Amino acid sequence: MSARGGRDAVKSGSLNELLQIEADMRFHAFVNELAGNPLIGETTAPHWPYLRRVMGEVLRDDEQMPQSILSEHVAILDAIIAGDGARAEALSREHISRAAKIFVQRLQAQQDASEKKMRERPARRIR
Repeated sequence: MSARGGRDAVKSGSLNELLQIEADMRFHAFVNELAGNPLIGETTAPHWPYLRRVMGEVLRDDEQMPQSILSEHVAILDAIIAGDGARAEALSREHISRAAKIFVQRLQAQQDASEKKMRERPARRIR
């Protein structure tokens, strides 16, 4: 996602593009392209459907999340532009780790809610 496009979407409150994941996907594709290594695209291609799900879950239901993700993307891109590969890598790893933690927490919350619902259902008798 371009910094300007992301900021405009957050400022306007129109998060449809962000929630559809396309802006996030474009940012990640752009960073992969900047790397200039075709193996990155080839090896990540089969994983994009799963990564889209993670991105969607991370961006879902949190007003602060799109701004936070945008800030992380801007910092990563700034490090790339500055030629600071070590910083770009460190920021990218933090970005991925944070998203993974959020995703796992939300999956756990969904599982807990589902289990609670099952416990609260009255038992059915089989005749």
